[in-house]
Amino acid sequence: MKKPLIGINPYHIKRKGSFWNATKEDYYLTVWNSGGCPVTLNYPNKEEHISNIVEHLHGLLMVGGPDVPADVYGSTNPELLDKDQMSKEREFFDREVFLETLKQGKKVLAVCAGLQHINTVFGGTLTEDIPTLIPGAVDHGTFNGEYSVHEVKIKKESKLFNVLGVESVSVASTHHQCVNKLGDNIVSVASSSDGVVEAIEIENQKNFIGVQWHPELIKQSEETKKLFSWLLS
Repeated sequence: MKKPLIGINPYHIKRKGSFWNATKEDYYLTVWNSGGCPVTLNYPNKEEHISNIVEHLHGLLMVGGPDVPADVYGSTNPELLDKDQMSKEREFFDREVFLETLKQGKKVLAVCAGLQHINTVFGGTLTEDIPTLIPGAVDHGTFNGEYSVHEVKIKKESKLFNVLGVESVSVASTHHQCVNKLGDNIVSVASSSDGVVEAIEIENQKNFIGVQWHPELIKQSEETKKLFSWLLS
């Protein structure tokens, strides 16, 4: 039986004088384990080819990565951004392939920096560093390091609740930034006890869910299985 093809936006890493596409193993293994066929996308040489890429996909997994550049959303604390930031090429491609996927009516699951980037696409802003700017925040893990586990409360009137079927879930967390001002038509549908936005949806859009946590790090959890089953359905 033909497996649903799930596109994964690539890390864009400079190495040995060239840029390399990369996909973290946890992401593509979770797609395989869920019954899908993962494929790492690459940047086309013409912008109009993005629609051709999306035509072949069943859905899009927007993965985590470096900090979104300060000028994308008018950061007021740019000194708190990590020195490793999303390249201009990745920021452009991720934004355009996301918008095209929605335009074609296909599903998008956004994870961590993927969620943050999408919030800025709709005019939202980010909190540049949780430990500095949110005193008393729960442990959200080490950015690019060890993950923490904490509880997230989910709103019952959300699509996320309909998918997971629970009002509270333990999640794997490893990030230092989060949503600040919500973008236009972006709705917060889950949060941690410190008020950090843990999941977003788009008003009147049935094909998008964004989560701040990393479901791919806890592959065997029922919630991860349900999220990826939704993406593949």
